[in-house]
Amino acid sequence: MDKKQKIFIISVCIIVAIIIVGLIVYVVTKNEQENVSKNRLANMYEKMIQNQTYSITFQLNDNNKYTVSRKDDVANIDTYNDGSHTTNIIKDGNTYLLMYNTKRYYIYQNNVTGLGELSNELNEIIQSQEPEKGKEKIDGDNYRYEEYKGVSEFLMNTDENISEEDTNTRFYFDGDDLKYIRTIMGDKSELISVDVSYDVNDSIFEIPSDFQEG
Repeated sequence: MDKKQKIFIISVCIIVAIIIVGLIVYVVTKNEQENVSKNRLANMYEKMIQNQTYSITFQLNDNNKYTVSRKDDVANIDTYNDGSHTTNIIKDGNTYLLMYNTKRYYIYQNNVTGLGELSNELNEIIQSQEPEKGKEKIDGDNYRYEEYKGVSEFLMNTDENISEEDTNTRFYFDGDDLKYIRTIMGDKSELISVDVSYDVNDSIFEIPSDFQEG
């Protein structure tokens, strides 16, 4: 192989390497731009509306958590508030309040306000503004967040007086999955974990057999 052939081969290799590096940079940059422009909370809301089947648990600790489950025109809102356990089952145009300490339930006729409560809250937040986006590390893992100003709907510890204007909420995502929500109140904040599922067991919409009315 003469000198000219060697120079040609080296030149071709350099050009190919430059093209490959350029393609890698383009793909990485494009993905990064898509991640920044993507509104994950809006996408989650759209999936909830389209499926009409979801179960989302919000948890501050073992004694303070609630799960909102829906399947078409029935819903279950299961709440632990400082250890007190209650459930609202919405179906047949009524709301059934279950009190686990007494194993009794109460019927609220023609009341379905809880059916779309969570989806309505999310829609109002999404429609109100474009979120500020960023990254943050929680327990050693990196998450992308979307922050909405003047939002306090997901605050679970309401002992303190808060100003809506000074309260912001961050929604943290691992990919497209919502994992945490942080409510920021001035120099204080509250972090809750979130678990989202799109599979719901029909049995949660039934009143337990050992409960009595009133």
